[in-house]
Amino acid sequence: MEPSPLETLIALREQELDLVERSFAEVVAREVAAEEKLTVAQAEILNEQRIASSPTADDGAVEAFSRWLPAGRQVVLEARERCREAAMDREAVRSALIAARAAMEAVKTLWAEQKEEERQADLRKEQNALDELAVRQFGRS
Repeated sequence: MEPSPLETLIALREQELDLVERSFAEVVAREVAAEEKLTVAQAEILNEQRIASSPTADDGAVEAFSRWLPAGRQVVLEARERCREAAMDREAVRSALIAARAAMEAVKTLWAEQKEEERQADLRKEQNALDELAVRQFGRS
């Protein structure tokens, strides 16, 4: 038996939902990775600062830190930007996920309503057949 249009649509919505869920997982993973890189970059600045401000640090260590610091800050800025972009991507895919779930729910609701209507029609047919049979039997007596 060929699937109904709603069953076909459900299959398509399931594929769409699966694709969006995978995309969401990928975006969240990218966001976590970006946040980890930001944490590492910030920790590196703190570590270098701690080394340069150590009582045992000589002028060379302080000068090296001051030369390195702009590059370290740039790494932090770039990591923050990647975090911001990843968060925006996550929100965009999250919106698509919500829409895909709503679309799936709508189609499943329509399918359930259709099945209930078919069940009710079958019950009416059965009742009509029983009524007709009863009329024939009681009509002959």
